[in-house]
Parts: sequence; structure tokens; C-alpha cells
Amino acid sequence: MQETNMTSDTKPFGLSTEQQEILDIQINLVKNMYTDTESLYTYLKHKYDL
Repeated sequence: MQETNMTSDTKPFGLSTEQQEILDIQINLVKNMYTDTESLYTYLKHKYDL
């Protein structure tokens, strides 16, 4: 893996307001696709009488 060196002339990357809103929406959509570990554990524990 190649290491990137930051220099003083490196400019930070910025997003427009619209781009940031789109990114936030996409991140929240991805979060909604997953089940948290504790809920999954509880579900499996009850389903299989563990």
C-alpha cells in the first residue's frame, strides 16, 4: 500500500452544500440497510432458543 505524503501546498477537498446533502442521504440509506449487532443477537437467541 502506497503512503501519501501531505505537503503544505496540498489543498483540502471540499464539497458543495448540494454534494454534502447527497452524500448524507446516501450514508443514511446505507445505515438503514443494516441491523445492529444487539438486535441481531436478540433475534437469533429467541429464534433458536439459545
